[in-house]
Parts: sequence; C-alpha cells; structure tokens
Amino acid sequence: MKRRIIDILLVTIGSFIASVGYNSLLVKNNIASGGVGGLAISLNALFGWNNANFVLATTIPLLILCWCFLGREVLLKTFYGSLIFPTFIKLTEGLPTLTKQPLLAAIFGGIVLGLGLGIVFYGNSSTGGTGIITQILHKYTPLPLGMVLLIVDGIIVAISAIAFPPDTVMYSILSLGVVSLTIDKMMVGLNSSRNLLIISQNSEQILKYITRVADRGATKIPVLGGHTGHAQNMIMTTLSTHEVPKVQEEIQKIDETAFIVIVPASTVMGRGFSLQKDYQKVPNDFINPL
Repeated sequence: MKRRIIDILLVTIGSFIASVGYNSLLVKNNIASGGVGGLAISLNALFGWNNANFVLATTIPLLILCWCFLGREVLLKTFYGSLIFPTFIKLTEGLPTLTKQPLLAAIFGGIVLGLGLGIVFYGNSSTGGTGIITQILHKYTPLPLGMVLLIVDGIIVAISAIAFPPDTVMYSILSLGVVSLTIDKMMVGLNSSRNLLIISQNSEQILKYITRVADRGATKIPVLGGHTGHAQNMIMTTLSTHEVPKVQEEIQKIDETAFIVIVPASTVMGRGFSLQKDYQKVPNDFINPL
C-alpha cells in the first residue's frame, strides 16, 4: 500500500513537470518532440486543433486499445498516468513561453519533459499515448522494440515535416533525442549501482568488513595471477553509488595496496536492490537503510 501511494505521488509530480516543460517551452516554438503531444503540435499548425483537447480526446481510445491488446495488468499500470498527464497539459496550457529561441527550447524543453517522464516511469507507470501503440506493435509483430519506437516517432516527425519548415523539424528531432537521453540518465541515476572487484592479501579481513560492517553481500572468486601465477580469491560486491566512497576508503585502510576495479552496474536485481533488504543491526554500521 505504501509503495502504491509513493508511485501515485511520483506519477503525479512527474506528469506535472512534463506538462510544464511541454507547454512553457515546446508548444509555442512548434517543437514536436514525439508522442501524442508532438503530434498535437503538428495538427494544431495544420488544422488549428487545440493541443490539450487533442491529447485528452485520444486518451480513452488509446486506453481501450491497451485493454483489448495488452490486457488488464498493463491497463492498470498505465491508466492513472494516461489520465493525469493530459489533464495537467490542459491545466497548464496558459503558462507563458519561457524562451522564443528554438535551440534553447528544444534542449531545455527536452530536459524538463524527459525529467518528468523519467519520474513517471520510476513510479512504475507511463503517460500512455503512443507508448501504447508502440507496445501493441512490439507484441504483435516480430520487430524489436527499438525499431518500433523508431517507426512510431518517425511517423510523428514526418507529419511535423509537413506542418513546419526543415529547421523546425530538426529542432524537434534534437529535442526528441534530449528527451530520450534524459529519461535514460534518470533511470540509471535513480537506480545507480557499482560493482567492486577487489584483489588483496588481506581479502578475508576485507570480506568480513563488507559483510558485517558495510552489510552487503560479497562473492569470493578464485583467480590466478598472470604475472606471479599465485592463486588467490578476488572479492566481488555490488553497492549503491553513494556507498562506494566509504567502502573504498575502508578497504584502503585495511590494505593500501589492494587492487580495486569499480565498474557501473546498469541493472541490479535481488535482495538489497530490487527486493527489500534485511539489514543487520550492528553498532558501527555506517549505512542507514533508505
């Protein structure tokens, strides 16, 4: 129940941020950066249709398609975001345009829109729209997801090419790239972890520190020195990014000559990461449960 409330708050906040970026930076600069919102900007230029009304009008038909082709579970995850995002677009359509410079609007509009959508995705939901069409095509065709996304966004960009001059279309493509990059950075940043690979003569002491004080799991991997030919154990552990500096400092206190490799871990699942962590209660534990 607590997680569901947090998800609803995240989707609400993210949808509001995305709608502000859409209306205050993209709309008046005619930057159609993908999705139903981008399509609405192009259709407004071609036929004079109101952006917010068009996005709202497409919501129910798309949710019906979602229910018919993707099932009840996907519908439930998408339902709230699909309604609240168009609602916020309607409520914020009177916001003043922050800049008339299309390059600034494309970049910063993409950042704000991507930030909002990233928060929505982190709340285990989406804003529906063309994402529903993309999921349906991916499910019922042999095309990979990346190709389907390219096709759907390509159609929207093609429509914008009919409505706007080439330089405006290029700004739209730039903004679409910024949105995608921001979402990727958001998802990696909010779930950021690091793998530590440690080789040391004091490996047992380091292992004890990681498992008992840092309260993280660790694995001993047998390795053979390429130069010396000596057999020893390498320790592998996975930490949240904010835990790394402290653990690294303590390892170097134990063995200042320890060989440490730190590599990004883009996706980590299991106890302590995607599952609830059971924390040990020890007096000198420096990591507080988040």
